[in-house]
Amino acid sequence: MSLNHSVRFAAPVLMFLGACYTEHPLETAVPQPAATIIAQVTDSGTVAMANAIGPGAEEVEGVVSTADASAWSLNLIRVDHRGGFSVMWSHELVTFPRYALTSVNEKKFDRGKSWLAGGLIAAGAFAVAKAFHALGADVNKEPTPIPPTTRIPGGGWH
Repeated sequence: MSLNHSVRFAAPVLMFLGACYTEHPLETAVPQPAATIIAQVTDSGTVAMANAIGPGAEEVEGVVSTADASAWSLNLIRVDHRGGFSVMWSHELVTFPRYALTSVNEKKFDRGKSWLAGGLIAAGAFAVAKAFHALGADVNKEPTPIPPTTRIPGGGWH
């Protein structure tokens, strides 16, 4: 299976699983601790934060640790950079000056979409299992009998 084929298969799956979340613009001036946010990095923020998150950062996703009017501390999940590449983070704590982030969205888990996704995945797995059974792909057509005695090299017959 080629990489291109794998990407074409994985992209819809990831998009489908991502549908379990919704994004809405942040409704308050300061996000609540434990909220997951996605924010654009301003041009001045890109310059100011280059040493902490790498050059050319465009977007960050993280879980709010603390936030006030002057700075937000995020446990970073990912940073998207110019050029189209993303760097995944392991919830390392990074503090951003407030001016460094704009267009902030809050990402929330959506139970209804998750139940729908789970149901569709289960139905798909059931359909694939039925198709394999109908095609006979799960049946051993030529069973090999186990011999009554087995010869062990150098050990005679047992």
